[in-house]
Amino acid sequence: MAAQIVDAQEQPAGPSHRRSLALAAVAIVLLVFAATLAPVQRVARAALGLAGLVPLVVTMSGYVTDDEGRPIAHAFVRAGQGRGLATTYTEETGSYRLILSVQTRVPVDVSIGASGYEASVGEIRVASTDPRHDVRLHPLVRIDAGSAVHLIIGSDDGLCYAVRADTSEPRRSWPCRLLHVTVGKAGVLSVAVQSDDPRDRFGVSFAVGSQPTLLFATPCCAADGTARLPEGADALVQVVALDLESESTATSARRQGFTLRTALDLP
Repeated sequence: MAAQIVDAQEQPAGPSHRRSLALAAVAIVLLVFAATLAPVQRVARAALGLAGLVPLVVTMSGYVTDDEGRPIAHAFVRAGQGRGLATTYTEETGSYRLILSVQTRVPVDVSIGASGYEASVGEIRVASTDPRHDVRLHPLVRIDAGSAVHLIIGSDDGLCYAVRADTSEPRRSWPCRLLHVTVGKAGVLSVAVQSDDPRDRFGVSFAVGSQPTLLFATPCCAADGTARLPEGADALVQVVALDLESESTATSARRQGFTLRTALDLP
């Protein structure tokens, strides 16, 4: 009787058992294929995104520092393109990181600001899934009407709002500096910019209000301007370096110095 039991246990597997083994093998193959499918899809989508054929999800990072290279903590960082928008704040180390979806054929607008510093407005062209954008912020400059100040503009500074040199030309942007002029008495404020090097060209414009529209007249851009302002007005002055537009892709930053002179004539 024991021999009969042993013989029964040693009988070859039947069709049902073989079918189960085959299904298990297929399941293993499918699991391996599924494990490799997601990375392949990500790589393919990234390639299409970099070619500008589909939106590309990128992780943008960088550092925000002051003129001395010290990190600026809690600076506000905003990156946007069309309806896509991402915002964050810098860490104590001045670093930031944000994720957004972009079209590589269109530049990404990046705005960075911090209390006590000039805001920086720029744009970058995305050429990878992890673009880097470092920014240096200048301390906010305030002077009284009738004073003068000497400043430097670099090709890596923030851009002015896009303007036209002529109605037939496309809009262009240049590096610029922003500063505040306080008007102690009502009068006509005059501002004029003088370059350190006579070969350098600068333009200037200013506006008053909490949200001034900083747009130059056509054609752009005069080296001086005037406006009648009330007592206590805060004029936001924009000085643009007209020769630094092509320097945005240079390997080393270029600097140009200028003196902004202001005068207040009583009405």
